[in-house]
Amino acid sequence: MSHRSPGRTMAPSLRSRRGQRGVAALFVTVMLCFAMVLAVAVAHRNVVVEEQRSANELHAASAFEAAEAGLEWALARINDPTRTGADCLPSADGAALSLRQRMVRIDVPSGDLVPRTWNDAGTQAPLQAACVRGAAGWTCSCPASGRPVLPVLASAAIAPAFVVELAVSPRPDVVRVVATGCTRTSAGATCAASIDAASEATARLEAAWALLPALRAAPAAALTVQGDVDVGAASLGVHNVDAASGALAVHAGGRIAASALRVGAPPGAALGASLASGDAALRALPGNRFFARTFGMGASAWAAQPAARRIDCASDCARAIDTAIVTGTRLLAVDGDATISGPATFGSVDDPVVIVASGALRISGDVAVHGVVHATSLEWNDATPGRAFVRGAVLVGGGYRGNGAVDLRRDAAVLARLASGNGSFVRVNGSWKDF
Repeated sequence: MSHRSPGRTMAPSLRSRRGQRGVAALFVTVMLCFAMVLAVAVAHRNVVVEEQRSANELHAASAFEAAEAGLEWALARINDPTRTGADCLPSADGAALSLRQRMVRIDVPSGDLVPRTWNDAGTQAPLQAACVRGAAGWTCSCPASGRPVLPVLASAAIAPAFVVELAVSPRPDVVRVVATGCTRTSAGATCAASIDAASEATARLEAAWALLPALRAAPAAALTVQGDVDVGAASLGVHNVDAASGALAVHAGGRIAASALRVGAPPGAALGASLASGDAALRALPGNRFFARTFGMGASAWAAQPAARRIDCASDCARAIDTAIVTGTRLLAVDGDATISGPATFGSVDDPVVIVASGALRISGDVAVHGVVHATSLEWNDATPGRAFVRGAVLVGGGYRGNGAVDLRRDAAVLARLASGNGSFVRVNGSWKDF
């Protein structure tokens, strides 16, 4: 008689249920793993997208800041009279030009601003200047002709760069400046070639510049003084043969004491009509108002403008002034009292200067100035006839005296060149554009 074990009778059913539970557990595990992998993939994708977006934002911001830096750099350099080489750095070459001379022509007397160009295979292209920033700092290119060439930096880091050029404006006395910024340059080229480069960015900004003239209004007389002209028996010559200006040789707030005065007037004009003295309104003008009447601003603001250079003369100013003129400066602000001893020649008819002394100015000997001289008081002694002169105009906040045989001649052409061809470029309010 055979007997069946109860355990053996249940074994197939138990194995089936256990197998089903194992398959279910495996399925759940696989699904959990799949869900985890999917979650990781999504998270990784989000990280990649976020990193890419952050990189794009960084590149875009860098390109924008580079373009803005280009605008500011160009404005500073266009107002710097220093002669520069092809690398945009100061050059000792006497034939080198400043960035202003390279990039814009100023027509006189109209004051029209004309961007300079170069012949690009028969097409007139605007001259450009460009800079790129690497680990060692900025490297720039300012060619006199042709396109700027910047080095290609081997580093994988962002290398901000900018290119600036001038363009015509609807107003002839205003010029547009266009700056293109980018995050990397290509071989032998500048930002224009990197526009389509992968992961790189560009930005274009524009502003308008106008020239703040060295003179706002040309003086009407060869010699304008708020006080007295007292030269005794000295052979002072004052000349204004320009009938259109009123032919005024001396305009004084006080008296004119000059027994040997030589007066130059238009043909047929009465010499007495060239002299105006005792002008109480002129004498009563505050110093800054007297200055601003010609220069359009106060003396401190004029001396602080970008194109002006301050000169501190411990003794004789002649050398310091000459050095500043040789390096390209045409607007010279002399701090305090000053002495200029000749022989010396400052400026020329085609390239005049402005010398503004904030104190008393004493000149001795044969000094020739083409331009405008302004001082709180002026004394000129020991001059040789024909060798000591100012060709332009003289303005004195106090009085004029001295024993020098000096010739002061109002020159309309010199004054026009200062009024329309010299000064500081300034940004026109509201002209900034972001493309």
